[in-house]
Amino acid sequence: MSIRIIIADDEKSVRQLLELVLQDQGYEVISARNGDHLIRLAQENIPDLILVDLMMPGLDGYEAIRQLRNDTRTAHIPMIILTARSAPNDVVVGFETGADDYVTKPFNIPELLARIKGHLRRAALPSVRNPLSGLPGNILLTEEIKFRLKREEPFALLYIDMDNFKAFNDTYGFARGDRVIKLMADVMTDTLREYGVGGEFAGHIGGDDFAILASPDQIDQLCAALIESFDRNVRALYDPEDLERGYLQGVDRHGVTRQFPIVSISIGGVTNRITRYADYEDVGRVAAEMKHYAKQQPGSSYAIDVRGPEELALEPDRRGAAIPAVLLISADAPLHGLLGTSMRDQGYRVFEAKSVPDAHALLAQAFDLALIVVDARLGEPLWELATTVQESTPDTPVLALLTRAEDAAYADAHQVAARIQQPFHTHEFLEMVLRLAPLGGQPASGV
Repeated sequence: MSIRIIIADDEKSVRQLLELVLQDQGYEVISARNGDHLIRLAQENIPDLILVDLMMPGLDGYEAIRQLRNDTRTAHIPMIILTARSAPNDVVVGFETGADDYVTKPFNIPELLARIKGHLRRAALPSVRNPLSGLPGNILLTEEIKFRLKREEPFALLYIDMDNFKAFNDTYGFARGDRVIKLMADVMTDTLREYGVGGEFAGHIGGDDFAILASPDQIDQLCAALIESFDRNVRALYDPEDLERGYLQGVDRHGVTRQFPIVSISIGGVTNRITRYADYEDVGRVAAEMKHYAKQQPGSSYAIDVRGPEELALEPDRRGAAIPAVLLISADAPLHGLLGTSMRDQGYRVFEAKSVPDAHALLAQAFDLALIVVDARLGEPLWELATTVQESTPDTPVLALLTRAEDAAYADAHQVAARIQQPFHTHEFLEMVLRLAPLGGQPASGV
């Protein structure tokens, strides 16, 4: 594929000369007559480099460069100014607007070609900073972790991931999605500026994944500040009616329609203070495990690894054990405490959702659930969720906790056969759970 260069100059003779010179060098050349024309062409035909005259009628080169730098599709492109004006102030303004280099008219062709080749060569190198967030990318993050491991000083890695971001992006489009990415980068930068003690590192792994390296003593304070700031500011990026409703309607990766709550963040943390790591990949793997655990909680949350080396060594065997997972959906905090604790004491892995959108968000992560327990007091949205579950995963039983007289009729209408009437004794509830989702690999029995 040939390298594409866009020329923007209001003088036809200059455009024709540059077209001949550049085409003779094997470049694909597109010409623009003014700044407006340049922006439209650059957005429709993303170039590898732009040559732009500063003084053009209408939208001049300064403004064209500024707009292209603010567009995530063109922000990374090398831009060289072509200008008859060589006053220092003009050049300074050009650089402040976003230009990478300049050549004055009448220009020396060999010099211009050398500058073009130099910028193309640098642009082809792997990027060390993310063009959208401006934060160091994966390459620098990896090297920084290696350096800190070699130095053998205590540090913590915080792996940050956004929840429900795909639904936001699908609903509002990539431009507003980019604003969420930029918000996360700003939140990280501002938080480290306020709470950092020196030596912190903030990076953008890619997509909606970020990372921070800091002192182990800062973990809880940083996580709490990141969550508070992000949760407070992300709400401004939603339309008022969606914000009031509290969720967006979207489709998960399996094609199931779900309700996705407000975008939140999950943070997984690991430190070398408890366990010494020899390889940066091990640090990343444990941080990813903790992030996965944090994502099992509704809303923004964080989880920090506190296991010692002996416990980490046992972890593969633990992952191999078939521990039934149960999702408990209820807005009743005491009920969560009672039933969640009882099921955990029996040996179940329990996920908890305090609203139907939170339940949708957890279900979208495709956990292998043995049972879903639903509180009928959540009303019609809860029964719609029960129907969705039975249509998308018919082998997963649903157990309804009934309270009102009409709840049984709703359960019948939505074909929820397993049910228990409140009030009930905890042992009665556990007996039903054990029948529907047996421990130890025993087959489930009917209700």
